[in-house]
Amino acid sequence: MPGSKYLSCRCAVSTFVANARPLVDVISDESKDVLREVNVLSLFSMPALPQNVPLLYVLVKMYKRDKKCFLLGNHYLKLTVNEVAMILGLPNRGREFPFSRLPCMELSHKDLLNEMHILVNEEWSENLEQKRVNLLIRYLLIVFLFPLKTLKIPKCLGVLEDGVGALRDYNWPKAIHAFLHLQLDCLSRANVVREADTCLGYFEGCSAVLLVRDAFISEKMIYYL
Repeated sequence: MPGSKYLSCRCAVSTFVANARPLVDVISDESKDVLREVNVLSLFSMPALPQNVPLLYVLVKMYKRDKKCFLLGNHYLKLTVNEVAMILGLPNRGREFPFSRLPCMELSHKDLLNEMHILVNEEWSENLEQKRVNLLIRYLLIVFLFPLKTLKIPKCLGVLEDGVGALRDYNWPKAIHAFLHLQLDCLSRANVVREADTCLGYFEGCSAVLLVRDAFISEKMIYYL
């Protein structure tokens, strides 16, 4: 089966959880209740999910752009917004979020990590507590739900000031679902115009959703490839 030399992905659950954990550990119980209320606290303690790039590569090859489905044998399998919501535990409601990967900010992934390290070690204050919660939410959105191949930060995510309010107001499963399909469409087109089993580059977005959704049929998918 094709390996990771054909496709890469930035969405690493174990790395995301490990980087966020020190900040999660120092926020107050009240802040944890707020994150639990908006259904994201559990995402910071997800069990390690392997970056199964070979399976992701199979999914890309099985994706049919005209139907927005995966073809498994003679069966079409859809990924729905409700499934994204169920896998991530985020509500399928709220305003549409105008996500766009461009333009990007000067702020980098490394800058986010440095800011997290600073906030972990600062002396507590009410203002600091709010900064910690907002940074956790920005980190979730930027590094796990909408990671880009360049590790750049889309301006639409980097400028969010009220993280909790944003989680309440917008329909994140819908935005995640749309971006995943955009990536599948782009990589599927690349796969068609290139020779078989060639490098497709990076898969952007929350690929963990696809891996959780389709891991249980991975053996059948390999059989039909």
